[in-house]
Amino acid sequence: MVKILVVDDEEKVVDLYKDMLSKEGFSVLTATNGKDCLRLAENEQPNLILLDVMMPGIDGGQTAQNLLGNPKTKNIPIIFLTSIVTKEEEAEQEGQIGGRQFISKFSDREDILKKVNDVLGIGK
Repeated sequence: MVKILVVDDEEKVVDLYKDMLSKEGFSVLTATNGKDCLRLAENEQPNLILLDVMMPGIDGGQTAQNLLGNPKTKNIPIIFLTSIVTKEEEAEQEGQIGGRQFISKFSDREDILKKVNDVLGIGK
């Protein structure tokens, strides 16, 4: 079963994504901070990480750098979650900033699932 780690400091966002992805048949792990993300990623080896950009403590950018610097987690794909970028800005950037995948938290369910499936290489 495909395992996705959802990381966001807002529990409502985590619950929303967990519910949506679970209904699509994914196994969903959750974390509310960068430290727990790093631990879970190393121990659980998810197929994908959805990572909030702005979090207290270790933010999403630093968490991603730590993941990339760890031989056990460096190959796990990351999609950044952000509330800073609107759906329209996401479309203009084609879902990437600096070569990094991202999703606006304001995206609709179909767009989120399409991005997740594209990154995982699942044809849906």
